[in-house]
Formats: sequence, C-alpha cells, structure tokens
Amino acid sequence: MSQDSALTDSPQQPAGSHQRWVSFLLVTGMLCLFWFVALPRIARVPSVRAKIEHLEQQKIDPSAMYYTDLEKIEDTVKQIDDFHCEHPDALW
Repeated sequence: MSQDSALTDSPQQPAGSHQRWVSFLLVTGMLCLFWFVALPRIARVPSVRAKIEHLEQQKIDPSAMYYTDLEKIEDTVKQIDDFHCEHPDALW
C-alpha cells in the first residue's frame, strides 16, 4: 500500500469528503455573491427600482402577496368557481 492511498483512504475521512466540502463552500459562496452583490445591483436598475418604489408607496409587502389578496384575480377566481359548479368532476 502506497503512502498516497493511505492518506486518501483513511477511515476518519472518506474519499471524496474533501471534494464535497469544497463544492459546498463554492456553492455557498456563489449564493452569497448573488444575494449580496447581484441582487442589490439588480435593485438599482431603473425599471426594477420603479417597481420597488411603487410597491413601497402602495404599502405592499411583496413577500406576503397572495393571489387571493389581489383585486385583479377576483374575476378569475369567480370563473374558476363557476366552472367547478358546472363541472364538479372535470379537474379534481
């Protein structure tokens, strides 16, 4: 048994464990870069900034936006309810 194989096949650290940690740290680093660098830059794009400001002016929390809370969706919900009344076994 060579020294190289004795170092890589130790019972305390399975082969590939180091590579998995490196991969994990790379993915975590890329996510952090995206979250802390790319997203703030995207938020400064004029069209995105305008949408953010619109939501803030309307006091809309985009993370709490549900389809049932939007006025525009009421007609769609009504159409779906009517469809279900007319065809109760059509979709589910």
